[in-house]
Amino acid sequence: SEGVVINVDAMVTVMECLDPRSLYNTALTCKSLLSRVTTTMVVRSALIHGDNAKKTFEELYKLMKNHSIHPPSPLRLLRLANGRKCEFCCEKSVLSLYQDMNIGAFSCWNCLTKGKDPLTKAFKSSWSRCWKNPIYRCILNHPRLASRYKSKGRFLWIHDRLDANGDKIGPLILWKNIDEMANSTEGANKNTALKAGGHSIRASYDTERDALGLGINAWIDQYMTDNLAAPPKEDYAEFIEAYTDITERAERIVREKEQKRREKRQAKEEKRQERERERRAIVDKFLLDLEPLIDEPYRGLAMKKASSSFRTFDTPFIEDLVNPWVRSNGIINDNTATEVAEKINQSLRLFPKLLELDFLSDDDAFEKAGKAFFREKFPNVEALFNNTSSFWSNGLNSKFVDLLKDGQSFKAICSLERNDLSPLLLATEPTASRSSTHLSSNSRKSLARRVWRKHWDHLDTDSSFDSTKNTLAFQASHNYIGQIFAKLDRYATWLGQEEKIADEDRRKSMLNEIVNGYYSQTLDYFMEQKDFELVKKYQTDSAFRFDEIHRMRGQN
Repeated sequence: SEGVVINVDAMVTVMECLDPRSLYNTALTCKSLLSRVTTTMVVRSALIHGDNAKKTFEELYKLMKNHSIHPPSPLRLLRLANGRKCEFCCEKSVLSLYQDMNIGAFSCWNCLTKGKDPLTKAFKSSWSRCWKNPIYRCILNHPRLASRYKSKGRFLWIHDRLDANGDKIGPLILWKNIDEMANSTEGANKNTALKAGGHSIRASYDTERDALGLGINAWIDQYMTDNLAAPPKEDYAEFIEAYTDITERAERIVREKEQKRREKRQAKEEKRQERERERRAIVDKFLLDLEPLIDEPYRGLAMKKASSSFRTFDTPFIEDLVNPWVRSNGIINDNTATEVAEKINQSLRLFPKLLELDFLSDDDAFEKAGKAFFREKFPNVEALFNNTSSFWSNGLNSKFVDLLKDGQSFKAICSLERNDLSPLLLATEPTASRSSTHLSSNSRKSLARRVWRKHWDHLDTDSSFDSTKNTLAFQASHNYIGQIFAKLDRYATWLGQEEKIADEDRRKSMLNEIVNGYYSQTLDYFMEQKDFELVKKYQTDSAFRFDEIHRMRGQN
């Protein structure tokens, strides 16, 4: 088939407006377009379109302005503008020329300083030949020397390298050229000696620099032209002029693009806020329509608004029901309020039946005590909504409602107390009349909670109400807490004998520590030991206590 005919002049006009990546892809389409790529075209593309290409050319301009690297061809400039990886190992990411220590090539740190064939080598100004011969300082500080000072010295290009097109790349002055220039006999030493005026090696650095700097830079330029085949400075003019001319325009274009992006973001944010206001108005109307549909006895309690901005209602299960429309942007139609209100009312109508407590028998000691406890705790529906046992909420969550719907009334009402009915142990016999007089009120409550957790873990795991298991656990709890009280009384008597602990307040403190102290290990140790002397040592000797705790944990 016949080849495609394109208008090269028209394509060149288009290429002048492309970003670096598009320009690179277009230029490689054919040789005609590749030959029309100019330095000015690449510089304009890199500076106007910004990003990493702009950063690369900003660093490249410093090198070109000092005439310190081989001037890159337009195709080389395109590769630098689009560089993403090290051009030597082609593995590690290198985003811009700034990371490459200003050597005019895309190189990772490993290729730059390490490996079998590193690109650079450190030249240390601390070497004796440098401080003995001041001309080294002039060479190392010459603007045409492309290097960067690091802790190990100045890293210099080791030998000339070529790119894929066979053009030289990198700095003009190599590592070996430093000594060659310093030791050159073609006028350098004689001229610098005359300029130095016989200054001794002990003269100050500033004096030597002033004396040597008068003509040494010009001589280094001439040496580079004669011996290093350095390109003439005219070869750098096109890049420098293009960069200078385009910089101001590029900055203006970048500012305009940024302003457009800012205006676009602002317009997008305004639209989002407008949509949010419209959505908020719909939600407010939905909530306003919902409230009159709630059954009257519970309306004020159920629709109480939350004080936190993260929630709409104070009652968790109502929050869960309205959340898909209030928080999750669900579609609200004319029937939404009616449907949600019906679900809420169905749940609320279960509450009076729960408070009758018919599921608890008066013939069983535990159930009779539980009925009395819950009647006092929740005398009416208002008390359910004002419950504070669940910290941040009243505990009327979706799990509570699901338990009610499943007929698990006991588990539901226990969940309001987080399955902790330990106050029953202190309020019922035989524990109520056997409470140790040596424990504080908080210690007795803490002890009751520990005993409850020890014997009532089945409340968290059982799926149904087991009256027999509850009765046995209630009896076991009373027996265990009675054993603790009896042993505490014996221990208190033993401490008071022969003034083992003379201070009465200290004795009471030690008894309370048994229930509350040392990561809850002390009570287990106390009930395990028969020798009160060991218990006393456990409480008064920290090293002994540490060893015993590790023994009980099985870590020895």
